[in-house]
Amino acid sequence: MRKLLLIASMFFVQFSFSQEIEQRLIIFGDAGEINSKQSFLIKNANGLQIPNKTKAFFIGDNIYPSGMALNGKKKEETQEILKSQFEGFRNLQVPVYFLAGNHDWDRSGKEGLEKIKAQADFLNNYGDPGLKYLPQAGKIGPTVLNLNPNSIAVLYDSEFWLFPHHNRDVSAEKDQFIADIKKILAENKDKTVLMISHHPMVSFGDHSLIYNWKDHIFPLTDVKSSLYIPLPGIGSLYPLLRTHVIKFAEDLKHPIYQDLTNRVTDATADHPKVLFVAGHDHGLQYIEQDKIRQVVSGSGSKQSDIHQREPLKYGYNRQGFSVIDFLDNQKVRLTFYIDSPRDSLTKSYETLIGF
Repeated sequence: MRKLLLIASMFFVQFSFSQEIEQRLIIFGDAGEINSKQSFLIKNANGLQIPNKTKAFFIGDNIYPSGMALNGKKKEETQEILKSQFEGFRNLQVPVYFLAGNHDWDRSGKEGLEKIKAQADFLNNYGDPGLKYLPQAGKIGPTVLNLNPNSIAVLYDSEFWLFPHHNRDVSAEKDQFIADIKKILAENKDKTVLMISHHPMVSFGDHSLIYNWKDHIFPLTDVKSSLYIPLPGIGSLYPLLRTHVIKFAEDLKHPIYQDLTNRVTDATADHPKVLFVAGHDHGLQYIEQDKIRQVVSGSGSKQSDIHQREPLKYGYNRQGFSVIDFLDNQKVRLTFYIDSPRDSLTKSYETLIGF
């Protein structure tokens, strides 16, 4: 009997994974630095496109370190960083969508609004209708994309919520955003909804402020992964200061970030088929925690630690990207791709999302 059940189970899994793909989303987060692995991953991701069924998303931190330069030679250099991400896809007629991250907002600096408007103007005025910056620069959103008859994507600028230099009170805009989310979900209660932003609702990367022994002994690896300079004792000051004294709104434990996650997850809690998609932490993660299903695809050009915790179904602390497939049986398949040590694109994880 057990053998028959095993065979039936294997058949079911094989059948589920062999369904036809109705829509494919290729998702890169934090791809805003041109390096050998970034170039390799994007080039090989181009080869995964399915004609007339594929969309590509770059979900923030599209230009390191501080977003689009506003003038001079640096402006041209930052434009080239964006081109490195979208040109291959657009040559294949794949629509490409860009969202902002905190680095695009001048690393949460005072020129943030100017810089995201400059990035949006460059993309939206490029003369290519298949290239878009969403939502409107300087607005939180949301913007809705219809993916297929059974699925939508809701795009919003999460850095708008965290940004410290608005020249006005934005609390009413935040309230309206939450009201709009509730309305969108109510109108699409039978559809699968992807909530796409730069900042995740839950993560076990650096911005979670979870620290291990390496962070205490080799704290400079948080600045650059190769800086293995032992600083025992002194190194322990950094985790303590960052957690309890010098607080950054970009960290999940910060009150402003917690306000974002609490209000967004409360607004989506009653919808049965919501998948959050984000970057921000420089790794690959799939998390199931309570009612939250979270994809973190934040290692397009950078890498950092991912800390193993029970809700983490998959974690990878190096460069890669994700693919989300909507199948003709209305199931959703998640796949992570990485650059293997042999410089070949490798499928490192694949699962059906269990709504």
